[in-house]
Amino acid sequence: MIFAAKNIKLSLNEVDILATQCSLDIANAIDPRYDAGQRHSRNYFANDGVGSTLTFSHFLTGDLDKIKTFISSQGELRGSDRRSNQGQIITGSFGGLTFTSGYLQSYSIEFSPNSPVVANSTVVFFDDLEGEFTQTEDHIPQEEVLNCKNISIINTSATEIGQINDFLSASYNYTSEINPVYQAGQTVPERIYFGKKSVTMGIRVDNPTGYLPYNGITAQFKINLTKHNSSTNVENFLCFGTLQSRAMQASVGNSVSHQLAIVSHNHTNETNVLGIVATERPIFEEGSPYNLE
Repeated sequence: MIFAAKNIKLSLNEVDILATQCSLDIANAIDPRYDAGQRHSRNYFANDGVGSTLTFSHFLTGDLDKIKTFISSQGELRGSDRRSNQGQIITGSFGGLTFTSGYLQSYSIEFSPNSPVVANSTVVFFDDLEGEFTQTEDHIPQEEVLNCKNISIINTSATEIGQINDFLSASYNYTSEINPVYQAGQTVPERIYFGKKSVTMGIRVDNPTGYLPYNGITAQFKINLTKHNSSTNVENFLCFGTLQSRAMQASVGNSVSHQLAIVSHNHTNETNVLGIVATERPIFEEGSPYNLE
């Protein structure tokens, strides 16, 4: 029997995803084992656990994209062991095949004039798939997809960045290093270690201006999206960091364009308080100026 995309249901944390495309890749890590004096081998051994990726693209509908929330909740929460920082784990289902230990590795959007807003995401997981493939015929509820026709870009950067207006296109990219930690004799990670995270934003305008010092310029741009015939922001993307590069381009038949690249390794400007630890009151000798009793 031949299946179509309409027979595949994708959900993450029990939230159905309106995806335009999706792929699921599973791979192990094996090396050949050679005996002394041999150049060929049919024997293999595993040198790591299973590493799998779920890559998909989905429309933004203005209901506060559930996938984007993993950026701020993933790897920022301290576990009960006082060392784990895995935060919220993603569980998912792809056509009835399920996994329970997923983490958002990348999230990117290209904002092009008069085009629907489509996010591209990659989720990695390190456990075996369970269940079996089952076709579905679910009815998809009608949604209003956000369009770049209803977009505004706000510039609150330092004055040294120059006059930035007449936006042509933009991009937003989030990436995270995700490293599994295994115990001896186990094939499923004991915990996950998060490395560097970064958020980059590219802005293309048609007015070349400004300069770029060796240590960059403080930059902050915010992209707001509204629904058709509405002034209420229903989705936004913020990047506050340092202007990393400028690039000006010109070609026959096209106007001069100016590309700005902003990079940040702190994806949130909020301070998270993880808890308060009580300390014992110090005791001073009699006559000490610090003894207030």
